[in-house]
Amino acid sequence: MPRHHRPSAVPAGLVLLAALATPAFAQDARTGAAKPSAICPDLPDLGGTLRRARVVAEGGVAFVRSADADPACPSLAPACREKAFLVAGNGVIRGASSGAFACASYVGATGQIRSGWLPERALADDAPATVGLDDWIGTWMSGPEQTVTIRRKGERLVLSGTASYGTQDPERVKRGAINMGSFEAELAPDGQDIAWTDGDKTVIPGFRPDEVSRCSVRMRLMPPDLVAESNGAYGGMNVTFSGVYRRGG
Repeated sequence: MPRHHRPSAVPAGLVLLAALATPAFAQDARTGAAKPSAICPDLPDLGGTLRRARVVAEGGVAFVRSADADPACPSLAPACREKAFLVAGNGVIRGASSGAFACASYVGATGQIRSGWLPERALADDAPATVGLDDWIGTWMSGPEQTVTIRRKGERLVLSGTASYGTQDPERVKRGAINMGSFEAELAPDGQDIAWTDGDKTVIPGFRPDEVSRCSVRMRLMPPDLVAESNGAYGGMNVTFSGVYRRGG
């Protein structure tokens, strides 16, 4: 069963740019800068290098369309600028670079995610975080249907999670068409990464996305975010633990 990623949404707190606004670096549209050759995924790609970065450019820095949205894009031409933009100080999780652009994900105040291409020159990497066992502890949420709880047990972590699909749809609730999934695991992280696959009697370290009969999860702690990816073996169609989580209150 393929992994399911929810469509990106413009998060609360992400400003919408009026058509007449001009974000930083618009003048570079005439330079013929290289275009991204890959698609920027809806969620940070745990299969690649991820790091925290911050917008450092003054003025609005607009997300840039990909070629799948417009064959003339991506570029910094006005027609390729999206309405959503970030401002100086906004933190992002950045992944792969292509040409003059970086694939970046911004997490809004309510936990919604906006991913897309941003100009490389608009970003500066944060110093790498030092992650200890206690930094994992807490209840983490990614939207209203995904929750992960982590506690410490000696030098290991005990993780439990619940996820659902359809609880926010009144019609599905009325029909009883709600899919649910859960996991429990105990193992030691590898620095800021942890990954496991359900075994017959215990968990097996490592992420196995192509397993169709065993649940598998991987996570990376990038304070203040916990990035997770799961395979498609959890609780029915569209149930997933993939997402960017923030610690709850």
